[in-house]
Formats: sequence, structure tokens, C-alpha cells
Amino acid sequence: MSIFFWKKIIEYTRRLIGQGDRVQTNYRKVEALSMDELPGADRRMQGGEVKQPLCAIILAAGSSSRMGSPKAVLPLGGKTVLEHIVQTYLLAGITDIRVVTGHDREQVRSVLEKIPAGEVNNPRHHEGMYSSVRCGVASCGPEISGYFIHPVDVPLITPRTIRSLCVSADPAGDRIACPVYEGRRGHPPFIGASFGRAILEEDRPQGLKGFLYEYSDAIVPVIVDDPGILLNMNTPADYQEVLRRMENTASDRRGRGNEKTT
Repeated sequence: MSIFFWKKIIEYTRRLIGQGDRVQTNYRKVEALSMDELPGADRRMQGGEVKQPLCAIILAAGSSSRMGSPKAVLPLGGKTVLEHIVQTYLLAGITDIRVVTGHDREQVRSVLEKIPAGEVNNPRHHEGMYSSVRCGVASCGPEISGYFIHPVDVPLITPRTIRSLCVSADPAGDRIACPVYEGRRGHPPFIGASFGRAILEEDRPQGLKGFLYEYSDAIVPVIVDDPGILLNMNTPADYQEVLRRMENTASDRRGRGNEKTT
């Protein structure tokens, strides 16, 4: 995806000043998108505006050993996987987006140069995903009221799911909102900022899963109609399934468009 495309997104959001709360990244400033103005926005979500500074932390520091190549830069729907995830957050109104890099850093940075997201490098990425969670949270200032923790291998989340988690967010930052589809919990969890100290002060052998288990009493399940929250992309076979799901979704949209014109 070209830098021209992302400049257009930023120019578009800047024209919406006054229609959404400002959310500032460490690297670029863009305006929060208004659900009223977004193409295809779910009008039922209009009441769930982003009223606090929230941050999306995209974890892209792993070695992708089972995939055989960096997941973040794989093609997906005319973009890369990382571009697709960043666009999802922009469409949901989240514009403070930080990508944690580590292994294959230069390849991931080649994508970052073209998109409105900041880099947080994790020199300890070999210690596992939770080290990247801690690195991303450590980059956030006290103004941030919560963090989406989004592994880059879960690319098919919808903007509506992100918005639903925002609606469930606690202004005091004392909740953890987790999306649930057909009784199964998936990604990304939204973690209130009050848990930031717990994340930073203690390493956990079981990583993010162990953290969520430890604070299970604070978890608020958010029912979503989004199978993408469960679709992890760890192997080439998983990647082919993601491509198939995305093509099916695109075909369904084209079919609905054709029905409207007949």
C-alpha cells in the first residue's frame, strides 16, 4: 500500500476536526475518525465513541519460525498484514498505534515507513511475546487509559469488534474487555491502564495468558459476531485459511452490492 493512500487517510481524518476526540501518538498526530463519516460504518455503534486516549499495541517482534517468513509483511487483500491491522484500528477511531518490533525488524520497518503507526523496538524479543507486551505498555504515558494487545498473527478483526471493546472500557481503567465469539475468547484483549504496573513489574512464564488468568475477576466478556478474533495465523496452512476467509468475505460483499443494483 502506497504512502499516498495513508496520506489520504490522514488528510481525511483531519477534515473531521470537531467530530471526534483527538488521540495523539508519539510519532504522528491524526484525528479520531467519526463513525458517522466512515464508509460502511455500523450505525448501531454510533453511541460508542472513543472518549479516552486509547492505544493499540501490535505485537510484531516474533521470529515467525513456523510461518517461515515475517507475518507482518505477508500480502493480505492488496496490503500487508500489518497495514490491514493498522487500517482496522484507524477505521475504529483508534489512532495511537504502536508496533513492537524485534526479529526481522528491518522488514517490518519497511512497512512502518508507509503507515501512520509508531515503532517500539524490543531488544529482548527472544524472551517471548510477553516481553513485547511489557515493552509496548512501557512506551505509553499516563494519559493512556487502556491498551489493545494485538498479536500481528490475528489479522481479520473487524472495526466493529474494536468499537465494541471501546464501549465496554472502564474510564477508570479497572477492567479487561475480551471479545467472545460462539463461547470462545479471542484477541485482542483491551486492558485498562490500571493494570499497567502489574504488567511492567512482574514477568510471567505463561505470558499474556497467565496475566489474563491471574486477573480473570476483572475480565468483562464482550460478545461479538466476529470469527476473526479466533483466527490465528501461525503456519502457512493458517495463512491460506486467512486468505480464503478474506476472499469469501470480499465475495459476499460483492454479491450484496450486485443485489442492490438489480
